[in-house]
Formats: sequence, C-alpha cells, structure tokens
Amino acid sequence: MSTEQQKHERRNNRRKGRSLQRQRALDVLYEADVRGTGEDLPQLLAERIQISPAQQPIQEYGQLIVSTYSEWADDVDSMIEAASPQWALSRMSVVDRSLLRIGATELMYLDVPVAIVVKEITSLVRDFSTDKAVGFTMGVLNRIAEIRSAETAGL
Repeated sequence: MSTEQQKHERRNNRRKGRSLQRQRALDVLYEADVRGTGEDLPQLLAERIQISPAQQPIQEYGQLIVSTYSEWADDVDSMIEAASPQWALSRMSVVDRSLLRIGATELMYLDVPVAIVVKEITSLVRDFSTDKAVGFTMGVLNRIAEIRSAETAGL
C-alpha cells in the first residue's frame, strides 16, 4: 500500500458518523464541480449512493447535505460570495469552494451550530487543502454565521 493510500485510510478510519458523511458530501460536490455537472447534482448523488461496496457509502446525512445544497445552490453561493467579497467563488480552489458550500449549507438550512460547522469543515480543510485555507475558511464561515444572525434578528 502506498503512502498516499495509507494516509487516505487513516483519514477515513478517523472519521465516523456525520464527520464521515461531510467527507462523502465533499467527494460528490468536488466531483460535480470538476466535471462541470452542477445541474445534474441529484443524478450524480444517485450514482454515488449506488457506488461499489469497497467505498464508504454516502448515507442519509451526506445525502441531505448534497440535496439541500443542490436545491439552494444559488443562495448558498451568493452567501459565500457576500461573506468573502475579496474572493469570488471562481478564484477559490475546488476543494475550498466545495467545503464552503457544505459549511454554508449546514449553517443556512440544516441548523447546525456554528462551532460544530467551523470545527468540522476546518478539519476537512486541514486534510484536503492548504494551511492558508484554514484561516480563510474559518473567516468565511464565521462571517456567514454573522450575516445569518443579523438576518434572523431583523437587522
């Protein structure tokens, strides 16, 4: 087994439950972005649900993240851009963009507490992106939480 495969195995073995399902949602959103099949996200999700038994399946929570993002993609992407005015989505790496989409979806539509979203998403950023992306991602997610809080407070 190569060093990369061993590293990947350790990542998968370390994550369980919702953490693992966030990673599986990342796999689907990343693939859709790279393939340019964002409009066919429900179809891609259906394919990934039927994936080989050798891979970790995308279960209910991962499916919920992907399907919710698919339904509200324009709103989620607009919120990310509002929270990061210096960085358009198109300038972000595919991994960072996909992880921000997961985090924003959880904050906006799945009522996951901010601290949990920031912790979980930055953990994935540490594993799959660059060190510089950690602070950026934390900042954007916290800004989204602030915007949402102001919206719900009626400000």
